[in-house]
Amino acid sequence: MNDRTRKLGGMASAVGLLAAGVMLGVAPTANAAVGPTGCSAYVSHTNDHVAVGWCSHGNGTWYVQAKCAGPGRVNGPYKGDQGYRKLGQEKASTLNCGTSGYPLEMKVVNVNP
Repeated sequence: MNDRTRKLGGMASAVGLLAAGVMLGVAPTANAAVGPTGCSAYVSHTNDHVAVGWCSHGNGTWYVQAKCAGPGRVNGPYKGDQGYRKLGQEKASTLNCGTSGYPLEMKVVNVNP
């Protein structure tokens, strides 16, 4: 092997290591922005007039959305208050349809990391 071949081989190795380092640096950043997962919406276990939105994993924010049905009417959809999980604190998103309203067609919307 002559000097020119050694120099080119060393340069190719350096370029390969640099490229690998760049790729390894990018991967953790992509995983950090996953956000909330396992989201579901349901009627509250303690009040039939309240819709609840919950995400079981990840940090971020979300909202419950539902229509409210009462005697002879269906209104909405309405969006509840913000649910979140961050810094060891968590809160469900809730929507109260009032004393004569019941939530229908519930879903979790606007899920953000």
